[in-house]
Amino acid sequence: MSNRSYLLRLIIPFAIMIVAVVALSGWLIYHSGQDSARKRQVQQLVTDAALLARTIRDDGSRIHDSMIERADAEAKFRNVRLSVIDRDGDVIFDSHVPLHEMDNHNDRPEIMSARATGTGQAIRRSRSQNVDYIYAAELVDQKSGLVIRTSRPEQAPLVVSNVMLLQLAAAVVMSILIMTWLAVTLHRRWFSPVRQLATAAEQMAAGQWSTRVQPSGVSELREFSLRMNFLAEQAQNQLADLQQQRADLESLVDSLPDPIVLTDPQQRIVLLNEPAARFLSVTPKQVIGAKLISVLGETSLVDLYEQVIGQNGRNTAPVMRDFRVLRVGQKFTYQAVAARTPAGGMLLVLRDITKLSSTVQMKTDFVANASHELRTPIAAIKLAFETLADVYQDDLQQTTRCISIIAGHLQRLEDMLQDLLDLSRVENADIKPEIIPLHAKSLLDNVQNTQGPIALSKGLELRLEYDESLDFQSDRRLLDLVLKNLVENAIKYTPTGGRVTVKLWQEARTIMLRIEDSGMGIPPQHLERVFERFYQVDSARSSSVGRGTGLGLAIVKHAVNALGGQVKLESTVGRGTTATCTFPVLTGPLSLETLQRLDANKGF
Repeated sequence: MSNRSYLLRLIIPFAIMIVAVVALSGWLIYHSGQDSARKRQVQQLVTDAALLARTIRDDGSRIHDSMIERADAEAKFRNVRLSVIDRDGDVIFDSHVPLHEMDNHNDRPEIMSARATGTGQAIRRSRSQNVDYIYAAELVDQKSGLVIRTSRPEQAPLVVSNVMLLQLAAAVVMSILIMTWLAVTLHRRWFSPVRQLATAAEQMAAGQWSTRVQPSGVSELREFSLRMNFLAEQAQNQLADLQQQRADLESLVDSLPDPIVLTDPQQRIVLLNEPAARFLSVTPKQVIGAKLISVLGETSLVDLYEQVIGQNGRNTAPVMRDFRVLRVGQKFTYQAVAARTPAGGMLLVLRDITKLSSTVQMKTDFVANASHELRTPIAAIKLAFETLADVYQDDLQQTTRCISIIAGHLQRLEDMLQDLLDLSRVENADIKPEIIPLHAKSLLDNVQNTQGPIALSKGLELRLEYDESLDFQSDRRLLDLVLKNLVENAIKYTPTGGRVTVKLWQEARTIMLRIEDSGMGIPPQHLERVFERFYQVDSARSSSVGRGTGLGLAIVKHAVNALGGQVKLESTVGRGTTATCTFPVLTGPLSLETLQRLDANKGF
């Protein structure tokens, strides 16, 4: 809305109000003057009637002509009409109208009032003269009932003269001039500065932060203009910083080798680096502002997108998924990580893990192949050793010592090969637990049968604590691997006279497995690394009990992960070690999300 419309809306009502006040004041003054003039005329006639009444003396039997003549002369002098009315209401004298034209006056209001109170007045139209008259009546004598009445035609109490009209017009013109001055002042000191502020605010709202307002008007508006200019300057500086940071971020993102895509809360693409553009076979200009779902070509990425969007803000944890794509006749493996942003958008990062996957696969294949290749020569060495034991008896003591050394190393090689095979199986990305019904008694009876004799030979107590009625579903092979390696370690590192306790129970939908020993314990600095492949705590600790393969706890970790569980190790040097495993109660094949989480943990 323009300044003029604002000004008119403000000024016109005031102008109308001033004109109305001037007109009303003139009307009130006019009528007040009329009332005042009329009252003066009435009062003058009342005075005249009283004076004329004193000039007439009536003895009650007749009226002296001299009295009436004297009263008539006095009435003419005072320029009033004189009437004399007797008790019966007959007019016995009238200075203006013949008596035969006069009717009875006892019904006249001024006569009735004079007879009742001694005096009376009225303003009405004269029946005989047909003119508005002012009447004043005075009772001369109560006994005779004679009434003197004076009257005069009502004069215009107040005549609106040209001078008065000029005065009223001058008042109206002065009011208009005052309103014009007020309008100009308001426009210059209020409306124009406010309009400038509104225009500047609209431009700033449209992003034109370089706009500035020239301070003008009253002091409050000038102060407000200065504050708005300061706000615009601060916003302009912050916007420049944000644009610089965005440019730096885009340069940084473009320099990264991994494809990165960022969307807004409406899932429209707002950031796309060059590697992502090459991966999606698009250009950034083509897809900026487009829906992300419309440019995702891989089914795995579409599934990942729908999974993340389906969270609806309930979970902001990143979701990972590995997928393979075919590019220029070659297979590439990518790891996709997607997460919801605090603003409601989505961040998608793709990492090329083709070389890493190939390396892991080569390692797994090597371990499997090497294990299979070593089994045959080791078996031959073992057979030769058995033959040697039967043939060479010359130096029995030395032969026995050599045979013992060979036997120990052969056994260690065989254990290592078995552990390598077990590790290869549990590390396999395609491993899927075979879910079957299990009985706690059957599972721990196998522990007693395989590890009980070893514990007995060392003078250890192997205690099994479980509920014989406990039944659940899980993978028997993986659980046997976990129990075998944990119990073997506990027995190996517990001195004679100690105790190894195996506990198995269920809490809600979780199977709890705990192996406690009273052995030598593990120093705190080694607890975080004991699950690494071939990691040995220290040579002094192993020399007294025999060096292991260093793969047992790694096998345990991967087997537990394959079951969707977790393993925790607690230990105190000199007091023993406690290994706690938790497994979910499985009811069928693992879900895709569980397998993805297991794949993410395979680097442990």
